[in-house]
Amino acid sequence: MVHKHMGWLRDRLQDRPASASDPMDNIWSFAQAVGRSAAADGSAALDLVHQAAEMIGGIEDRANETQARAQRLVSDAIEKLKLADGRVQSAENAKRTALGVASARLEKAVNALECAESRLAAAEARALEAERRADGAEAALRRIEDAIRTQLLGERHSDGGLATAA
Repeated sequence: MVHKHMGWLRDRLQDRPASASDPMDNIWSFAQAVGRSAAADGSAALDLVHQAAEMIGGIEDRANETQARAQRLVSDAIEKLKLADGRVQSAENAKRTALGVASARLEKAVNALECAESRLAAAEARALEAERRADGAEAALRRIEDAIRTQLLGERHSDGGLATAA
């Protein structure tokens, strides 16, 4: 700023005629010019300070808005994560329930199959026993028939000719 005033002073001294009446007038005139220039510079500096403050305020406002938006986004993301976690937990519970039901049904089916296999084995055993008895009864019946035939035929042969005459 001093260089600016020095340049102004040089310009003033060069523009003035060499026959200046009073050197004090020059000093007084310089002081007034410096005062006016300092006041103008102070006013300009104050304006710059105000502009800088407004710019900083605008930057702070945008930063606050950005931070608030980021906090909302984070809050929304956390809420969505909580909801998703709840859905995952619900799905896992449903899966466990379905697996429990399926396991119980499978166990019931296995038990029914084992029971059916046991009944089938018992039925097969009874069928084999019945078949053996039937075979035994059939064999006994044949022996009885044979015995009857032998007895009847044997008696007829001993009657002496009845069998031959017949």
